[in-house]
Amino acid sequence: MDMQTHIILPHDLLGDAQSFDTYARATSLSVEVSPTYLEQPPEGKSFPEVIAIQRLISLARHAVPMRVQWHKRVSERVLDSPNLFPLLAVLLCLDNVSHELLQEDGSAIAVDVQSSRQLIYKYRLQADLFSDTQILVCADSRGQGRPKSLYSDKSSGLIARADFESLVDRLLTSQTALNVSASQAVLFSQSIATIVAELFENTDIHGRLGLNDVPFKVNGIRGLVFKRVKIAQKEPRRIPDPASTPAQVSTEKEIRKELDALEISVFDAGVGFYSSYTRQGLRLDTPLEDEWRVMHKCLERHYDASVTDTRSSHRGMGLYEVLRALKTVHGMLEVRSGRAYGFRTFVEGELKFQLESRDSSLRPGMPKPVLLDVARKYVTAPSPHELLVGASVRVLIPLH
Repeated sequence: MDMQTHIILPHDLLGDAQSFDTYARATSLSVEVSPTYLEQPPEGKSFPEVIAIQRLISLARHAVPMRVQWHKRVSERVLDSPNLFPLLAVLLCLDNVSHELLQEDGSAIAVDVQSSRQLIYKYRLQADLFSDTQILVCADSRGQGRPKSLYSDKSSGLIARADFESLVDRLLTSQTALNVSASQAVLFSQSIATIVAELFENTDIHGRLGLNDVPFKVNGIRGLVFKRVKIAQKEPRRIPDPASTPAQVSTEKEIRKELDALEISVFDAGVGFYSSYTRQGLRLDTPLEDEWRVMHKCLERHYDASVTDTRSSHRGMGLYEVLRALKTVHGMLEVRSGRAYGFRTFVEGELKFQLESRDSSLRPGMPKPVLLDVARKYVTAPSPHELLVGASVRVLIPLH
């Protein structure tokens, strides 16, 4: 049965899982880029854009063809600077998609987006960007999977770890606070370089190929997103109790303050953590607990040397190094793959547990390889989410 569905970006990809499941059952999709897209609706500020990207890629895998309708006021800016709009940059790189420009009389004419795609493919990460957001896209299925910012011209692979550190140094030049000491700045930069390198290397190793070790021919896409955002930080505040005497202790209440933060996200359209680790397809009847267990195996791979990895690469997912680095810079992490969605936070003021004891002989005070459920926060058991292709990891780092 032919089932056509119309969705409006970004709103309809920022909703709940039930709405997404309806779209996923469609046999064809009509996608409209909202005329108010550039105004960034309030709900879009808090919802992770990388999850909206993962949902969009999942829909492109499920439903073809896809027809995209652009409103003129949005297209004029986005098509000239697509790397400033992560979700729309991914939309422009999808395969089996036609693009139309909506006219004032309601009609639509075909629009050639090839020049915008070329801008995306040639883009280099900018340190002095006039926007708070930028994306680097690897359009693998279009033969554009090696952006020069991250891949070496001299070798066949990613740039060296030292080059990642240089890249991060340039990107952070105008981001860190002026009162940070030189030693703190170096540690901060090294930690973020570790995060970027480990996460993106994961997409390169595990996000490009199917279970048959052949690159995806349709909608094989990966990306790295940088954003300057605001996050809320809990802070206790002592408020005088009018009924108390000066000698009595004041009432302590919690307030929240906004901090500037750096958001780094990576995503891919690969087979996801479960299939990459087990070399088996993820089915709807696969127990969610099995997905959750595999996600933790990927954490433990760099934590416990006794944990084996059946894949040809022995680097694992690199997630434990990311946890360690986030502990150093007081950041937060979210991991999404298949139906599992976990997180950890080390942000000041947030509850911290699942840490090694201070007298641990190997990792005193370091995080244990444990994720919490993103929906229930302090629970280590998973709750189900809609099934998405690939994987995404999002980190938030306060800029003190």
